[in-house]
This record gives sequence, structure tokens and C-alpha cells, in this order.
Amino acid sequence: MRTATEQSISPVGWDFINDLSALPEDKDVIIDFLLQRLQRSQIYTWVGSLLLALNPNNEISTSDLYNSSEFDKHVNTSEASPHIFAIAAKAHYNLIKEIGRTSQVIIISGETGTGKTFNAYKCLDFLSNINKKSVQLSQGDCAFNIMLRITDACHLISTFTTACTEKNEVSSRHGQLIKLHYKGGIISGATINSFLLERSRVTRGANNFQIFYQMIFGMSSAELESFYLSKDKYYDILNITDYNKKKYFQESFQDTLEVLNALDFKLHQKSDIFQVLALLIHMGNIKFREDDEICVIDFNNNKSKEAVKNTCDLSSLTEETIKELLTTILINPQSIWRKHTSYHRHLVTIDSCRNRLHSIIRHMYDLLFHWILNHANKTLSLKQQYSQWLGILDIFGFECFTKNGIEQLCVNYANERIQQYFIKTYVESNCNNLQEEGLIESCIVPLHTINLYKERLNIIEENLFLTLNDVCQSPVAIDTLTMVQLACKNLHNTQKKFLSVKEENFVIEHYSRPVAYSIDDLMSKNTDKVPNEIALIFSASKNKFLRSLINFGEEQYLHIVKASTTKKTMLAKLKYNMDTLVKELSKCDLHYVRCVKPNRSINNEWDRKDFQKQLACIGIFDVLPLGKCKYPFRLRYQDFYYRYFRKPTERIDLDKCRLILESVASKKNLQTQVHFGKQMIFLTEFIFLKLESYRRNYHIRYANKIKAFWIRYKYRKLATSKYLINSSVQKVHITNKDDTVVKVTLDQELTNSNTSDENDVFVASFIAQNNNEISYSNIVIKNEEDNENIGTNENLNKTYSENKNEYENNWTKILGVLEKDKVVAIEMDSSLLFYRNRILSRRWLAAIPIRMHTRTTCMTKSYVLPRSVLPQGLQDCL
Repeated sequence: MRTATEQSISPVGWDFINDLSALPEDKDVIIDFLLQRLQRSQIYTWVGSLLLALNPNNEISTSDLYNSSEFDKHVNTSEASPHIFAIAAKAHYNLIKEIGRTSQVIIISGETGTGKTFNAYKCLDFLSNINKKSVQLSQGDCAFNIMLRITDACHLISTFTTACTEKNEVSSRHGQLIKLHYKGGIISGATINSFLLERSRVTRGANNFQIFYQMIFGMSSAELESFYLSKDKYYDILNITDYNKKKYFQESFQDTLEVLNALDFKLHQKSDIFQVLALLIHMGNIKFREDDEICVIDFNNNKSKEAVKNTCDLSSLTEETIKELLTTILINPQSIWRKHTSYHRHLVTIDSCRNRLHSIIRHMYDLLFHWILNHANKTLSLKQQYSQWLGILDIFGFECFTKNGIEQLCVNYANERIQQYFIKTYVESNCNNLQEEGLIESCIVPLHTINLYKERLNIIEENLFLTLNDVCQSPVAIDTLTMVQLACKNLHNTQKKFLSVKEENFVIEHYSRPVAYSIDDLMSKNTDKVPNEIALIFSASKNKFLRSLINFGEEQYLHIVKASTTKKTMLAKLKYNMDTLVKELSKCDLHYVRCVKPNRSINNEWDRKDFQKQLACIGIFDVLPLGKCKYPFRLRYQDFYYRYFRKPTERIDLDKCRLILESVASKKNLQTQVHFGKQMIFLTEFIFLKLESYRRNYHIRYANKIKAFWIRYKYRKLATSKYLINSSVQKVHITNKDDTVVKVTLDQELTNSNTSDENDVFVASFIAQNNNEISYSNIVIKNEEDNENIGTNENLNKTYSENKNEYENNWTKILGVLEKDKVVAIEMDSSLLFYRNRILSRRWLAAIPIRMHTRTTCMTKSYVLPRSVLPQGLQDCL
């Protein structure tokens, strides 16, 4: 049964609505509206300035959404329909036109499998196409190559960070910020920053990163044998069970090789990369056993024995060194009072040896990934960094599986931080600004909702994270019950809904849904201490690449990981990385894209409850009141004055700001399309784009005027060289009476024929007002009829006419006297030159025809003049 509110808006009326804020705040109406748009292949919808993207999940065809016509529709800033291209175009326009900060970031977020990475690549494609159209012809190949390299780098990084999960077969297991650096309005380089790589996936024993499976299935048997690998063997960290994707991995591996070549990876570097990957695969097969009171490598197990041998061969380390690295800990006491001797202490449990092995594997994969990322960035980045950059942030989505561990906690905490930052910067900040500027009387989003995000995040960090970190670093073993009591010790009754314990699981009430995390998994995997002696041991290896990889962790990678490696736990490193990311985002202007995925229920109907829950979790219902504010563009009075006034002064004149706006629209329309706040001017999209159009046409008009003045200046400069025959010609002995001497006075011809006034060169000329100060409104607007024609190509071409460009016409007439067989004497300063039949000479031209004869010589390059005597200009040539 549809409600009265729902019946008031018919589906026919919905065809003309593309913004949720135009609908009543009824959740059922909103869900019906979005699902009907999805059926019409309209997967994008505005929520104010925020873009909501639906994942069609192959329900409908979206092939026409990203073709060239859609690109052309959004490439020019206008009141665009909702589209991922529109968000990219807006961010690009703000950056190029210097609206707001010099850094713009598009944040794409949502749950796992909702299409975040897909939309990120579509943003990149759109910006790439804009870049191709923006560059000059001479720069076209260079610009095209840099964009191809950026795309290749993204695909390469995806190979090392993508894995299969329960809900998404191609899930990105890290967050990345792609920075496109701009110089002169075009992309000149790029930098890719990686955040929160899920290193623990390397050792989880299933669904590893795609590069491992590409290597196993894509390499030939001979290539695999060189790394002691085989398609028929079982490897613990891979657990290959799905052979249906064999062809997919084979094709992907060939693509990866092509990308490596395109990014200038040399042959030996590619071999080194695969050798390290093979080393990690073999290390994963090493087993341990307890022997008396210590733990040793299990050489009784043939697979473990073979793994140790292959590990030694690939790492160029001895067997004793490998045993020492995996089964002992280096104790190196530090004291200023007495001298201590370093010694090795044996590990006593299988779990401690396995944790140490896995920690080394994860650390080495992390180093390899960042080494590859650093190499790719070197091929993309410029030697000189520029302040203008546009970023695309793609971070892995919220997850909730049947069994959740520390991996899901890391993912969901990252999403919790991004969501809290969204609520703080977009919802709370906008509410406060609107209230201060007099647009609303009170905060339209309940403070209780805003405070919930802050309180939840504080409990996760202060109670759970700190307790787990202290327990994992404690020299005394602490049981699970004690740890739980410490985590929940200071929680009030109202806070226990955010963090509770149920069946040996921590249950966290996230912004999306409650998730239960295994306490044992959190305690066992949180310890992520990298052995201190790993650098010392691998520095003695004969493998040059391994040594450089370890050194890279100390040098090139130092600025990223130095602060985080001092954190001994995975959760501490996670928090440090998120703090770094949030600090980076705080310096940028942000554009949000929220992704959701409608699902089908058992009876093949849309699961409306799940869809409504997704919308609520990503904050769509929270931002709906803000979306109803019809002023998406806001500028400080100072920025508005300097941007749209022709001759701005230090003192801001508010009356002139109002005068500019009144010249764009009538006073009646200004009441509904412009709001004058206390510190800002709020504009509708229509008024803002109209102002931008007039500003752009103003620049075009006066650029053409400068161009015309330059042409006139060049002709005047040419006319100053007097081309005439004077009395000195009479002194020249003319041997042939048939020669004709033409007398030409160019200076008089050029100057007397031009009678046009300087102001007549342009159709649009304006009278100065207020002591020669011309306001922008007077420049761009003369009357209502002129406004319709400003900016068109036809109108710009009409700024010239035959009467107003007499220099060009007169010059053509004068050149007509230089006909065949006529001699022209030309006086240039003190020199007298003679011209006839395309020959210019210092002497009187002979009556007989002149022929030029050349022949080859035995001396090589004898025709080349020394550089010191080469002509340096027109005077030297003559």
C-alpha cells in the first residue's frame, strides 16, 4: 500500500528528477525512485553535491554510459546530469580554474563489491581523455604516453594487491591515492600512494594475491623449474583448488609482463621479482617440530626439507643461517651501565616459530610491493613536483563474513575512519557553515547522530586497540579473560552497545552493522614484529637484489614506514597509516562518491531492507537535508571579488559584488538564486556557470584583441623600413634599356590607406566608468541580446572586418608590383638592394638570365659552414 506522500509523485514525474533532495524524506519513496532509475540504466543519482552510484551487478546494460557521447556531454562544465564523469569534470574544473584549494580529491567509498575500483578507473579514463584534448599538437604524444603509463601502473599495482574474497572475486586489498600532477592545465606526471596493504593475506593459506596464481599458471614449465616450482605441487600459502580460472590467470600474466615492459622494468629486474615471489612460496612450506625444550625445523618432513633447500638456493644463504633466522631470537641488551654480550635464544613453541616465519614473509612481500611501487612512481613522476594535483582515493570496502579476524577489523576500521571524516567534514562542517551564514536557523542533522560516530571511534581506539597492543607487547603472558576485562573495564552502560563480548568474540557495533571478531585471531595476529636481525642476515646474502631490497626498506621506503615500523603491532601500524591519510585529505577539497549494491532476495525480488540499510550506513539519509540547500557553490567575498572583478583593489566593495551578480541575472531571480551570507556568497549552479561563461568569454575577447594589436605592430615595424627608389638609383648604370624600374613608397601606402580607428578593431568596446575603472559586469554584459551571442565562434570571427584590417589588404596590393622582369631598388637604412625574378642582390642585376649550378665534391660535408660564420639573422644573410 503506497502512502499519500508516495502517490503524490508519479513515476512519470520521476523521469525529470535526478537529485534525491528533490524528493520528500520518505525512505520508501527514495528506494522506489532509485530502483526505477536502475531499471532505466540510470545508475547515478545526485544527493546535493554528493554522487550516489548503484552497482547494476549485470542486471542491466551500462555499455552506453561511458561512450564518447557521454564524455562530450560532461567535458564542458554545465548543469550536468549525475555521472561519475560529472564528478571528475567538476574536480578538474576547480583545479584548472583555481577554484578552492590547489589539491582536489575524489573519495570513492562503500561496502565491498559495490564497484568502487570500477568507478575509480572510469574517473581516470575521463581525466585521460580530457588531457588528450587539452594538450597542444606538439605535446600530444608525450601526454598520451604519460596517461598510458599511469594506467599501466594502476594495473600492475592491482595485480599485487587484488585477491578473491567470499563476496567479491576481484577485491582490492589495499587503499590507493592516485595523484595526477598538473602543469599548465595538463597532466605532466603522477604519483600513486598505497595505504593499508593487507599483508597478512600472504600467509593466510588461501585466496592469496593474484600475482602468485598468475606466476604458477602463466609461466612455462621450464621457467617454473628455474625457480624450483611446479604446477603439480601443493604450496601452503596458495592452496590452489580452483583450476577453472587457469586460462584467466594465463592471460593476466601476459598482460602483467607487457605492463612491466611498458614501465621500463629491465629483464633482470623482472627475474628478480619472480625469484622473490618464488622464495616466499617455498618459505611457506617450511614446517617446525618441538625437540626437547626447543623448537627446530622439521627435516623429517620431505616437503619441509625440500622447502629449506630451495629457500637457501634462492636467497643465497646457508642452511645454518636459515635455521638461526627462523628458530632463534637475537638478544642484544642495551645498557649504559655495563657491557652486555649479544646471544641467540631458541624459540620453544611451534606457534612462535610459525609466527616468526609468517612475519618475515609478510615483511618481504611488503618490501617487494613498495619497491615495485617506487619504481613505477619514478617512471611517472616529474623531477620537479608541482603544487596542483588531482587525486582519486579508492579504499577497500566494509566487510562482514561468517568468521572475521584481524584482517576484517583493519578493513572496517579504515572505513570507520573515512566515514567519520565524511560526517565531520561534509555533514557537521556544512551544517555549521549554513547556520553561521544565516541559511538555516539550527543544525538540520541531529547532533546525536554526529556524536555517535565520534564516540564509537573513540571506544575502538582507546579501549580495544590500546588493550590489544599492550597485551601483545607484554613480556608476561596474559590470558583471554584478563584481556577482555581490561578492554571493557571503563565502559559505561551507554557505551557497551559499541563494544561487547559474545562467545569468545569481540562484537563491535560499526556504522554499517555489528561484526563479531575472533579474540584468538586478534591476539595471535596482532603481533607483527619484524625480526631486527633480518637486515643483518640478508645483507650477507650473495643475492644482490635481496640486499638492495632490504636496504630499500631502510632508505627509499624510510619516509613511509619508519614511523610505523616502530609500532610493534598490526593495529598500531594501521592507526598510524590512517592518521597519515586523514592528514593528507585535510589539505584538499573533497568530492564524494558513495557506492551501493542492491541485492536480490531468495524470491528474486529486490531486498529493500538490505538496500535501505546500505543507504543509511553510508550516510545518504543524513545528508538529504543538506542536499536540499540549493546553493552548491560558495565563495568568500574576497575570492568572488578577485575572480570576477576586472580591476580588483585591496578593499572589497560589496556593492560591486552585487552589481556583478545583477548584471548576470535580474534582481528578481537573484533573490532565489543567490544568498549573501556574512562571509560567503552562495550561488546556484546556474548562476555560477553563467558567471564562469562570461569570465571565459571576456578572456577570449581580449586575447583576440591582443592578437590583433600584435599583428598591427608587426606590420608597422615592417613599414618602418622604407622601400623606395631615391636619387641614388639614378647614379646606377643601367646596361639594358628593357629593364624596368618600379618606384614604390611603401611607408606612405601603408600609413595613408589605414583610416580605421583603434577602437573599431573590435565590435565590443566599453566606456570606462568611475575613473577609468571598468567593472566585470560592464565588460561581459551590454544588453540582453548581446548575452546570447557572447562566446560563440561566429561572434568571435566577426570581430574583424576588411575595413578594420587595412594593413593586410595594403600589403597584398604592394606585393603585386613585384612582377616578373621588373627591377625593384630597395633602400634599407644605408644599404641599397635590387630585386627581380625572386633574386635579391647587392649589385645591379645582369640582363642575362642567372642560373645556379652545383656539383658534388670529394670533401665530405664541405658544404657546411663553420658555426662561427653561420648567418645569425636577416642582416647576415643579406
